[in-house]
Amino acid sequence: MKLMITIVTCLLLWSLMLLSFFIIFNHQLLNATTNGSTDSGKPRDKLLGRLLTDEFDENSCLSRYQSSLYRKPSPYKPSRYLVSKLRSYEMLHKRCGPGTKAYKKATESLGENYSSKSVGECRYIVWIAVYGLGNRVLTLAALFLYALLTDRIMLVDQRKDINDLLCEPFPGTSWLLPLDFPLTDQLDSFDRESPRCYGTMLKNNAINSTTIIHSYLCLYLIHDYDDYDKMFFCEKDQLLIRQVPWLVFNSNLYFIPSLWLIPSFQSELSKLFPQKETVFHHLGRYLFHPTNQVWGMITRAYNAYLSRADERLGIQVRVFSKPAGYFQHVMEQILACTQREKLLPEVSVSESQVTNNTSRSLKLKAVLVTSLYPEYSENLRQMYWEGSSSTGEIVQVYQPSQEMHQQTDNKLHDQKALAEIYLLSLTDHIVTSDSSTFGYVAQGLGGLKPWILYKPKNNTAPERLSHHVFVPCQWSHVSLELHSMVVKLRKISIMMKLTIAIATCLVLCLVLLLPSSNISNRHKSDLTTNGLNNSERQSEKLLGGLLASGFDEKSCLSRYDQSMRKPSLYKPSGYLVSKLRSYEMLHKRCGPGTKPYKRATKQLGHNELRSSGDECRYVVWMPMFGLGNRMLSLVSVFLYALLTDRVMLVDQRNDITDLFCEPFPETSWLLPLDFPLTDQLDGFNREHSRCYGTMLKNHAINSTTIPSHLYLDIFHDSRDQDKRFFCEEDQAFLGKVPWLVVKSNLYFVPSLWMIPSFQTKLIKLFPQKETVFHHLARYLFHPTNQVWGMVTRSYNAYLSRADARVGIQVRVFSKPAGYFQHVMDQILSCTQREKLLPELATPETQVTNTSRSLKLKAVLVTSLHPEYSDHLKNMFLEQPSSTGEIIEVYQPSGEKIQQTDKKLHDQKALAEIYLLSLTDELVTSTRSTFGYVAQGLGGLKPWILYEPWEKKTPNPPCVKAMSMEPCFLRAPLHGCQAKTIKITPFVRFCEDWKTGLKLVDVSDEL
Repeated sequence: MKLMITIVTCLLLWSLMLLSFFIIFNHQLLNATTNGSTDSGKPRDKLLGRLLTDEFDENSCLSRYQSSLYRKPSPYKPSRYLVSKLRSYEMLHKRCGPGTKAYKKATESLGENYSSKSVGECRYIVWIAVYGLGNRVLTLAALFLYALLTDRIMLVDQRKDINDLLCEPFPGTSWLLPLDFPLTDQLDSFDRESPRCYGTMLKNNAINSTTIIHSYLCLYLIHDYDDYDKMFFCEKDQLLIRQVPWLVFNSNLYFIPSLWLIPSFQSELSKLFPQKETVFHHLGRYLFHPTNQVWGMITRAYNAYLSRADERLGIQVRVFSKPAGYFQHVMEQILACTQREKLLPEVSVSESQVTNNTSRSLKLKAVLVTSLYPEYSENLRQMYWEGSSSTGEIVQVYQPSQEMHQQTDNKLHDQKALAEIYLLSLTDHIVTSDSSTFGYVAQGLGGLKPWILYKPKNNTAPERLSHHVFVPCQWSHVSLELHSMVVKLRKISIMMKLTIAIATCLVLCLVLLLPSSNISNRHKSDLTTNGLNNSERQSEKLLGGLLASGFDEKSCLSRYDQSMRKPSLYKPSGYLVSKLRSYEMLHKRCGPGTKPYKRATKQLGHNELRSSGDECRYVVWMPMFGLGNRMLSLVSVFLYALLTDRVMLVDQRNDITDLFCEPFPETSWLLPLDFPLTDQLDGFNREHSRCYGTMLKNHAINSTTIPSHLYLDIFHDSRDQDKRFFCEEDQAFLGKVPWLVVKSNLYFVPSLWMIPSFQTKLIKLFPQKETVFHHLARYLFHPTNQVWGMVTRSYNAYLSRADARVGIQVRVFSKPAGYFQHVMDQILSCTQREKLLPELATPETQVTNTSRSLKLKAVLVTSLHPEYSDHLKNMFLEQPSSTGEIIEVYQPSGEKIQQTDKKLHDQKALAEIYLLSLTDELVTSTRSTFGYVAQGLGGLKPWILYEPWEKKTPNPPCVKAMSMEPCFLRAPLHGCQAKTIKITPFVRFCEDWKTGLKLVDVSDEL
């Protein structure tokens, strides 16, 4: 009984302890998920298990002790013997390195062909930089291990760019071979044919192992070395080579495995590396510390594109075929490997699988692609933009550079290459190309076991190994992984027994925790909805009553999804809301398929009507020019329909059904394909007999005779007669015509305000005059699920986790269009002058901040030309910002030319417009309809880039818009509205086009 009481007491105490632990754990987890690691500013084991010494000045080489801030703790610990050996080597290097008496004495012997006398205690290895960066890093590690095993000093040739890439690894001394080294002028001539090449000397029987010790030897260990050169790896030859004071290595190979096969080294190596696969992992992290300039590139790229992801995947693509470049079979192999191994999700092509989940809790997977060619990452990015992942994961794709060809010994190229190697090593999983030294270094530094892409043959992906298994890559298996799994299984078994023993305790804990869990969930729910109650949330969902309820939400996810957008500062008037509901009833009563519609279409069989007594009148909108023009003119026509009690129908023969959902409940805005005038619509132009301007010109208008239909031509180059549409007298006549067909590429709303009979009603509809497009566009335009999927995937992948978002919309009107440096200069001048983007740091202004809580600013660039975003991305990669902000640059597409009426192109364009509207600040190009739509949807007053003149950057480069309304670029400044324009306070000439008009709020203007 006592035993029972003791057990129960223990269980209760354990329950309370577990409860406390649960609360503390959840509190810490919440902090971690909302603010990042609380100790992110402190290094975690900055000495890497004592692999590094603490004798260095941290500021001189930030990467040395900061790498632990960005890399997960390695599961592979260096042996004590390795740590001791490294400390001993550092003492040896300090004693024998450049500038010491021992070094001076050793170099004096190089003037002699032979060294038959002692040259002191110090012997040396000289490393020569050959081939690409990956080869160089691998051979450096191999030579350093050889130096450790043979008690030699390793010195590296500094004539290339090693000073610009790597810090000194040894304290209190230098690993750089002095430029006045006696053999400097001969180093480049040390090759296989050199008389001092060890293999050549063996071949020529020029080696005497008993009496003659050469002052130096060249070791040729390049991939094409012959059997004589390979004698370096023989025990007998090592005994001879050990006596030579100076060894000069010319190598592009990682020859460490063969060092393990030399009997005299094997015992030492086993003590140094009990875990045999960790040789490069430990030596690479000990030796290679990027310079501050390179480390800046690494940290800026990591913080901008990788740090906030839930998981990171590296894909390193090297194409060895000649000519190299983009190959579809390589792309297919990458996809087959990553999807087969569940590294990347498959893409769903079904719209039904598009979800409406825009929560920040979605799993974000960042994919880092390194390649000389941009097409591999571009294809991945487009694939996960155009289609949703089958798992619901959000996939972000980033490629730091794409320089098309290798530029070894170009300083900036090599710095970027080293930065990319390190970035790959910071990923959670990595896929590498067969035989790629670049990939070898990355996997070794990161302690990663990669998936290796097999080398394709005959321009085809690797063959099937069986009827059911396609093997595009292999995972590098080792016994260590199996051992780790066995240990984990044993631990799980013990935990299972413990779980059974305290089952009662856990049940009690669950009972105790359930109420607090519910409370916590309620708090989370409150936080995610910004503290809104149910009625407020419903109002926000309907945009303050702008939208009607009752739609099937799944059929058009974008309609009610406001999760990505800040609540608008501009609320619709009660009169506008009432007018929209009345319009919806009118459209339902008179829309396609109704009796009034059928009666109205029958009238089109008559040229003229004596009277217009029918209840329903219509305006037909025709899509003209690009997507921006179409959306602007569609809003204008809809406002005209509201003002004149007409039903608006839109021509559906282009791709409007692929872009927008139906805006009106229980009816359709699509003009039926069997509309009687369908075959004539494309023929309506200003020369047409039913064109209103032409009829005026020909005096064919009779106030007593009403045409069954008229065509209205409202374009940038319309005639004065066409502009009579905006006159009061003409509106009185047009109001009687049952059918109006409108073609326009303009936002003509400002001139509707100049029509006296409309003005009173417009003031009631829009007390805030600059909100016309903002309200009507949000009411009318709801992207289809396919387009909305593109919007949400891009937003969640590239924008949602940023602290601030800037949109830059670049449209170049010059012919030919493209990338121009003066436009790039103008963008930078504007964004930096207005503090939208930081300037680059100078040595005096540079901010050193290693915290992961750095402010991340995402820059969304939309342009037909990718060079503008590439320039920004490279600029903020290569140099830090003066403010310490981290800048991420993203451009969804860059298609070079506009492809209006191509379905996918238009869908991407619409998605980009919406993405721009979701930014916090916006920069747009002068008279760009694309930018007008984005600013209106987002309720943003952009900075407008002035149009350059004679290919020079304007000064000032941009101006803040006076309102968020689009500009009526070709307003009728003369004629019936000329006087009204001059005396109307809420109409101004546009900032970006002096003959254009826009609506403003006078209070804002003042």
